[in-house]
Amino acid sequence: MRRAAAPVLLLIVAVAAVVLLLRPARPGHGPASTPEAPPHREMVTGARPASAPSPARANPPVAAAPGMTTAAFNQRLRCVDVRRAFERLAPTDVLALLCQRKPLAALAIETPLAEAGDMHAITVVAEMANNGNCKGPPTTSFASFHAHAIERAKTNGASAETVRRLEGWLSEEEQGLAPEELAACRQAKDEMDKLRPELMNQIAGVLGRPLDPAKDTGPDSEIEYRRKTLAAGNAEDAEQLAHALLDKGTPASQAEAMGLLREAARTSASAKTQLARCLLTGCPSPAADPDEAAQLLTAAAAEGDFAALHTLAGEPGASELPGNDALPPAPERYAWSQLLQKLNEEGCFGAGFFAAWAASPAASQSLRAMSPADAEAAQNRARQLLAAQLERTRARLGCN
Repeated sequence: MRRAAAPVLLLIVAVAAVVLLLRPARPGHGPASTPEAPPHREMVTGARPASAPSPARANPPVAAAPGMTTAAFNQRLRCVDVRRAFERLAPTDVLALLCQRKPLAALAIETPLAEAGDMHAITVVAEMANNGNCKGPPTTSFASFHAHAIERAKTNGASAETVRRLEGWLSEEEQGLAPEELAACRQAKDEMDKLRPELMNQIAGVLGRPLDPAKDTGPDSEIEYRRKTLAAGNAEDAEQLAHALLDKGTPASQAEAMGLLREAARTSASAKTQLARCLLTGCPSPAADPDEAAQLLTAAAAEGDFAALHTLAGEPGASELPGNDALPPAPERYAWSQLLQKLNEEGCFGAGFFAAWAASPAASQSLRAMSPADAEAAQNRARQLLAAQLERTRARLGCN
């Protein structure tokens, strides 16, 4: 059954181009650009090469699970990307169709709902319309990136299995959108052209005033929209409003965000991570509570939140946070780095994360930097954590 429609992120862009681009806010999961992110096509999932903090590869490496074919691994990457992009927006049958690269069938389900005003469906259609601008094979720059990424992976000590998987994914990406994906992208663009006037009217109705693309671009307009569409008890709504309030950055908005995050953190891993960061950095003022922050990060990491895993593993950037005593000791960081390594290696964060991890240098959590006693404790703790948590976290990430 489709869940009740929830608000989407309002982004007003140039009127001459696309007036309205809908995209769900996913605090803690948002895509960005890394120096090594591939110039690849936007897949029909709408997921982009995600980048958050630099993906980690622990040292020594964890052996890759053998036996998975290139096609099966690529499908896993694609399906994880589908889930990351659309799990809060689309029913399971649509997720399955996108995972199977059947976007026209998925669009046939979503289009009538979008035309009826379902904001979840409208966002799905908008994402499909934003699929690499409906282009075919990537430019020659991708071939150059392809070769560079493989060379970097080998230079940085990636296993033969990791290199094989990276080569398989890059080769598939180099082929560009399949004919059905191109057709679905173009159809979704046509649909958004039809929906745009009514959608603008709907948003103006929520705001209670005409929409002004020249003014409605800042955090105040988004906060206003999210406040007016906030559903009581909806963790996703609360987290999205908190994200907008934190972006505004005033003491009052940050204080309000803290209250919303505490509520959302009861059921949301990314809200737990954001709340922990606030407890470490101060939202709105320094409020050192490393013990609560550590508890929140551990719970979020166990649920597969990348930013929490990255922090507990002690990867670059994590030690720069105020309140470093929230970070675990070296043996514990090593154990979390091994879990993060295994999840990256198995493609559990999707294609962009896998490609960036495969070509990245080894992580800093090395047994060689520890005393013999700490190294032994680290290995024992890693075995314990992997045995207790790996399968559970993989399942939460849809990495099956």
